[in-house]
Amino acid sequence: MGCIIVKRNEKMEVIPEREFPKEKREEHLHRFIENAPQFVAPVDEETGEPIPIVVVASHLKLPSGDELDLLLLDSEGTFTLCELKRETVDRKTIGQILDYTAQLAEMGMENLKEQVNRACEELRKQVEQLGREWDEESFTEDALKEKLSRPRLVLVGWEVEEDAIRIARWLQYQGIDMECYKFNYFTTKDLEIFVPHNLTPYGEEERGVQVPLERENKRCKFWEDMLRRLGNRIPHRWKTPPKGPWLFFGIGIGGAGIGFQGSHSRLHVGFSLYKPRLKNLVERVKNSEFLKELEKETGETWQIHEAEKEFVLRTWRDTGGVSVWDAPEEVRDWGVETLVKLYNFIVPRIRKWMGREEE
Repeated sequence: MGCIIVKRNEKMEVIPEREFPKEKREEHLHRFIENAPQFVAPVDEETGEPIPIVVVASHLKLPSGDELDLLLLDSEGTFTLCELKRETVDRKTIGQILDYTAQLAEMGMENLKEQVNRACEELRKQVEQLGREWDEESFTEDALKEKLSRPRLVLVGWEVEEDAIRIARWLQYQGIDMECYKFNYFTTKDLEIFVPHNLTPYGEEERGVQVPLERENKRCKFWEDMLRRLGNRIPHRWKTPPKGPWLFFGIGIGGAGIGFQGSHSRLHVGFSLYKPRLKNLVERVKNSEFLKELEKETGETWQIHEAEKEFVLRTWRDTGGVSVWDAPEEVRDWGVETLVKLYNFIVPRIRKWMGREEE
């Protein structure tokens, strides 16, 4: 048992961790996550914030008569099956949610159409309130059918056994998107605090945890193949492929670059600017006429993502549900062609604006 310290005005308050009453655990946890699904939402890799996510169905009846606790849908068009446990997530729980996944695939979109349409409308509102563009292509009926066959799986309990964590990680390495969460409970007379912990996060290399050799090798082979396909169509200095999820190229201007990012089942192509150094460039690139020209030149829809210090313009292609490191040929070819088009369009213009056309 631990505690957390909260500063209120000038006073420090120690809030102890408690055992949550067993008879209320699953019911309370269900209500908590149903009302605040962002606690188990995927995290935006640029902002570090949960992406928009909504409840599609609660206590969803399956063909066997069993009930799935929660079915969620996020702003990337990914479905999440969420199973909650009153006490401990164990290896049996993993078998249970895999069975539910198979049953949900049998049900298909036809039996969920009304709930999914409502969820899409709510998601659209959340995305637009954040000042972002709604990605229609990720929410077509065909796209949603595909995503329903390869959902994200989330298990939540007050404790998670080591066996379950080990199996979940192994399934991740096989391309199954599974995560395990536990909650800590802190309380005073008039305050309850629930603290979620993702025990099987992606991106372990950024957290100082060793990445399994198999996944690292897949990444290296993927980037090696992308560099081979790219050849010398744009200038770069890469001799060996990177081990991380990014492959970026400088363009001769400090704080600016273009490149690829692999994320779950998407390959992103993007252009980034360091805002504190390149404010004027950011404003030029955000110009609607510039964006229209870029879309016409590349044949792609580009979305803007801004953090405190970084401006990113990006587009992406889904890999058909498989891990990006196993992306099919057409996705790899699309990535290279789109990057070259982006480079040929954007770099000459930026150099002109910067008075560096000779480069």
